[in-house]
Amino acid sequence: MTLHNVVNKYALTLFFILSYSLMIFPTIIYMLGYLPDLMIVIMIWSPTIAGIIISILIGEWNELKKFLGGFLKWKIGIKWYIAGFTLMIGPLIFAGFYLLISGSSPTPVPGLSFPTIIINLFLCLIRGPLSEEAGWRGFALPRLQKKFNALVSSIILGVIWAFWHVPLYFIEARMPFYIFIALVLVISILMTWGYNNTQGSLICTIIFHFSFNFNGAFITGLFGLLPMMVFYIGGGIMIGIYVLIVIIYAGPKKLSRKPDSELIFNT
Repeated sequence: MTLHNVVNKYALTLFFILSYSLMIFPTIIYMLGYLPDLMIVIMIWSPTIAGIIISILIGEWNELKKFLGGFLKWKIGIKWYIAGFTLMIGPLIFAGFYLLISGSSPTPVPGLSFPTIIINLFLCLIRGPLSEEAGWRGFALPRLQKKFNALVSSIILGVIWAFWHVPLYFIEARMPFYIFIALVLVISILMTWGYNNTQGSLICTIIFHFSFNFNGAFITGLFGLLPMMVFYIGGGIMIGIYVLIVIIYAGPKKLSRKPDSELIFNT
């Protein structure tokens, strides 16, 4: 059996192994103090790097174009932009009501400035949405959905995605992992819903991912609009209701009401 055949047969498994390897080993090198900037770049881009490598080994340029094609699918309809940004707008509205009812005042990070906000918005977009989505949703999700239904695929990918973050807990402060994994499982389902209904648009999943990250970076972070525990409880209830409505409406099999012929993993 040739290398091409082996990679093609075990593409998904090799993708996950490579994604984890490109996260774990650079984290160790980073902790030892060597090439910290380069190691951070490799770590956060590891799913995309893994997807590029496996795609090239499978089908060279044609497979690579197919893998990255989701970045060009931005004409997805306004409702999907709204669906993605709801993960940001909903918590902002909740924070507004909380401040109004509680009589509290925001406690923004000291020295907060417009340049700081712009830089953090850029980092919020790069660290996760742009750096990961080609790998998790562009490469892994369609292949998982060829084996499992959409809901099960979302849960499997959500677990793998959540544990991929574990090395980051050794180098930076993060939310408790038991809360993080629950949120990641829920957002993974919503992102599959968006992906399946937009013909595999990575722009759509990037918006979902960015909105999800925005909450921690800004609502409970820079802007200090909500205490952490209030956000976990209130945000958890809100996103839980959101995903339940999606599952009931779209159905767990495809997380979509579209015909099979219009779903990306069947094309």
